[in-house]
Amino acid sequence: MADEIHASEVQHVTQDPDNVLIDVRERDELEETGFVPGAQHYPMSSFDSALGSLDKDKKYYVMCRSGKRSAQVQDYLINNGYDAVNVEGGIMAYDGPVNHL
Repeated sequence: MADEIHASEVQHVTQDPDNVLIDVRERDELEETGFVPGAQHYPMSSFDSALGSLDKDKKYYVMCRSGKRSAQVQDYLINNGYDAVNVEGGIMAYDGPVNHL
C-alpha cells in the first residue's frame, strides 16, 4: 500500500528541505480555494511534462481537492521511480493558512 498522510499534517512537510509539496489541481481551483504556502503547482492535466524537472532524491507529497487525483499522481510518480506520498483529504480537509494567486 502506498504511503499517505492526512491533510492536517501537511504543514510539517515543507519544513524539511528534502520534501516537496505538489498541488496537482488546475489553476482555476487554486484561484477558488487558495493553496498551501510552499506548495509547487503542477496541474494533473500536464503533469507528465513536469516529470523531467523533478529530483528523484526528494520526497514528493501530492495534494489535490480531496485526495483522489493526488493518489493517481502518486502512483504515477512511484511507477517512475520517485518517492511519493498522497495527502489524504486534500485541500478540503486542510485547515491551515493558504496563499492566493
